Amino acid sequence: MVMNYAPGSEKNPKLVEQKRADNENNLEWLLRAFNALKGKEPLAQSYILLLGGTDTLSWRIRAGQSQLRFDMLPSYWSTSALLCANAENVEKSKVLHIPLFQPQGGVFATERNGVVESPVSIFKDSEQWKNIALIAFPKAQEDVLNSLPHFQRGRNYIDALEHILRWLAFAWGVARTPTPINDGIGLPTACMLESLYSGAGMDLTPGLETRASSPEAIWATASRWYKYFENNKLEMPKGRFCTPDSYNINDGHKKLSGRANKSTEY
Repeated sequence: MVMNYAPGSEKNPKLVEQKRADNENNLEWLLRAFNALKGKEPLAQSYILLLGGTDTLSWRIRAGQSQLRFDMLPSYWSTSALLCANAENVEKSKVLHIPLFQPQGGVFATERNGVVESPVSIFKDSEQWKNIALIAFPKAQEDVLNSLPHFQRGRNYIDALEHILRWLAFAWGVARTPTPINDGIGLPTACMLESLYSGAGMDLTPGLETRASSPEAIWATASRWYKYFENNKLEMPKGRFCTPDSYNINDGHKKLSGRANKSTEY
């Protein structure tokens, strides 16, 4: 399913590029983005982080999502997370995510369906995580989090551990494994986000099966398919993004050339 195919549609005017200041790390960038988005009641909405890493694993995952784009270019994003925002001090916030590399010790992964709570500071390094976006969706943070226990116990519905293994097999080139996107197997954190928002009564990526979601699909919804929210009398997603990292791919089409140098070309 091609998600980011909307050549005649307008880009979401509430999704705005926010460039990094000189020597600014991702926590400092995030603080500026959160302050711009939070409004009068910061926790009356919820926040999704998208990040694009620069290591080989991240690039494999970014390339694996290219079939969701009409231009077939690699995604800007290799992972996502739910920001459990601390409205008083966003730099002390936590994130919920399902990392492909599960932590040693603690509760066994099967008992939590792979879900890990980490300090947001794990994404502080702006050299490791060059691409970053913070997107606010019109569902209260508490309502989204209410569905977390159900997801953690619900491996019969979405087995996030299967998704981990499939994506690692693809990323590592095991036994000629194709991109799991072709089999409707999404990135595990994105699938968790789909499930949590569904439990809160909102379709995060309209028309896409929960188990098939990905950071690219969430990005496409926020950037190109935002009128779904207007049509359903919901607030449009709003966000800030910074995407300096991309392949320098130029296939001769003026509208697509220079993507590596124009982060606003999404």
